[in-house]
Amino acid sequence: MGMSNADRGAPLWKEKRDTWASVCDDCHSPRFAKENLQAMDEACKDAGLKYTETFKVAENLMLDGMGEPMPKDLAPDWSGQHIWSLKIGAYHDGPKYGGKKGESGEFRMSNCSDMERVCFESVGYWMTYIFKGMAHGSWNDATYCDGSFGMDR
Repeated sequence: MGMSNADRGAPLWKEKRDTWASVCDDCHSPRFAKENLQAMDEACKDAGLKYTETFKVAENLMLDGMGEPMPKDLAPDWSGQHIWSLKIGAYHDGPKYGGKKGESGEFRMSNCSDMERVCFESVGYWMTYIFKGMAHGSWNDATYCDGSFGMDR
């Protein structure tokens, strides 16, 4: 169904969403699935905004010289360098992000600073827990247990 901030009402998703809702209709009212899809959409949108905010804070700390791009005492990334792992392609290009122009970091959860690891966990774990928890009706996974609680932390 897609975890990004993409237009969830786009024709690309319509058939999948209609199929998903039709499965629920076997036991529930037609409104049930539509309301759950809406709740999932809102939760994913909220998680995307939280992640964007987390990433922006990390980026600003890095640009202000308050965060190390990648600790030099840890192993280098796949390219053999110590590039800020949140430097992904053209989004964060230039020497202020480490590496050479056009060179991309490797989004990772190990061999990186704590700040980078939190950003990875936000999208790699907590956003995924929110999406999956909402899709499976597991409110605990989406909220207090793993998802939103972790992102809010």
